[in-house]
Amino acid sequence: MWRSLLAAVVVVAVSGGSAWADEPDGSNAVRGVIQSQLDAFEQGAVSDAYEFAAPNIRRLFPTPEGFGKMVEGGYPMIWDPSRVDFLDAFPRGPMIVQRLRVVDQAGVPYIAEYAMLQVEGEWRIAGVEIVRDDSFGA
Repeated sequence: MWRSLLAAVVVVAVSGGSAWADEPDGSNAVRGVIQSQLDAFEQGAVSDAYEFAAPNIRRLFPTPEGFGKMVEGGYPMIWDPSRVDFLDAFPRGPMIVQRLRVVDQAGVPYIAEYAMLQVEGEWRIAGVEIVRDDSFGA
């Protein structure tokens, strides 16, 4: 009997869990917001991408054009990635931090940590920290 119960638990744990099962509530919505902003950049829709910025970012860059120039110049791997993979998410105070592996057009990998803040019930991007990803390579 115990063997059958243990086998059932193992099957449920292996087949029923997702890679993001232990992540904070809101993680799916956070990923959706980030993907929507990436899609807007890809389409050249800077005004649409700007809609996902939190108030702190909007204070620093009060126009979509200024925001777009900042992203294009300072975050080219976000502006025009060749590949994006969502990694883990974790809580940090009132925020959720969503990690991504981003590969730029030259094939250089980075880890992007998106700080996501809920504003009036909607997740918004409050900042992005980028570091080179040396975990794999040539």
